[in-house]
Amino acid sequence: METTETQTEKKELISFADYRKELANHLPKDILKRDPWRLKWAIFFYGVIGSCIYLVMSAELPIVVKVILGLIMGICSGGATFLAHEILHGSVVKSKKLQSFFGFFGFAPFLISPTYWRFWHNYLHHGNTQLLYKDPDAFPTKMVWKKSKFMQRVFKLAPGSGYLRSYFYFFYWFSLQAFLNQVYMRFGNKMWAKMNHKAVTVEFILQCLMMGAYCYFVGASNLIYLVLIPFLIQNYTVMSYISTNHNISPYTKVNDPLVNSLTVTNNPILEKVHMNFGYHTEHHLFRRHEFTKIEKHLLTQKLRKNLGL
Repeated sequence: METTETQTEKKELISFADYRKELANHLPKDILKRDPWRLKWAIFFYGVIGSCIYLVMSAELPIVVKVILGLIMGICSGGATFLAHEILHGSVVKSKKLQSFFGFFGFAPFLISPTYWRFWHNYLHHGNTQLLYKDPDAFPTKMVWKKSKFMQRVFKLAPGSGYLRSYFYFFYWFSLQAFLNQVYMRFGNKMWAKMNHKAVTVEFILQCLMMGAYCYFVGASNLIYLVLIPFLIQNYTVMSYISTNHNISPYTKVNDPLVNSLTVTNNPILEKVHMNFGYHTEHHLFRRHEFTKIEKHLLTQKLRKNLGL
């Protein structure tokens, strides 16, 4: 019986550059202009987060209310991260310094340097989506698993492993993967050789100091509501998309977004708060997620029809 990868490679794969060239004939020329007004979401996210912190720390609230406020914080923290992701792709503001500024704070709850994120996500992941050994987000094959004791240990944490610990994967993995990569995996690894390691180290240390100061500020009595619960929810929010956008897609030797990426739908309110992150095939085609106008032009449907897919 043939593997999914073998079956996929027998099909004619098309690169995202060719898709974009074809779509250019069917979409308005200004459809992908930068949209600085997306920054208004930063006011919303950090306004809600700040309000939750203030209420938990200053009001005598029942435990259940504090838990709910922690959940809301986690959802908004995930939304702010999706916004930072879009900003660091350059689809909101042009200035690299502004991009790094918003990216620093947007990814701070995950302790992810904006310089590291650009290299990890924009360069490695988008440039080599679902390409084994080159996409750091692609799950390893059984052959890789057999050769690597590290992968064998990590597999026990992953969904489908059958281990009890795997049920908690969604609640911490995004933070853990980024932490391990920045603290250990990036050193002496050819995959990360071209990255600005000095900038990553400085940004990462500053984020650690900032989050440490935040934990001290909220105090031990509020760590569960203002640190632990938001941490779990923000990780779950991000990982629930990542795991469906890519991890169940096949490997591809050609970066074909209609094969190696998936678009997923969610509750309309959450889609709005999550910056339409679920529109992931479209994102890999155009590096952004605000597809209200593009959807009216039946983006992927028109593309499939024109290319005979």
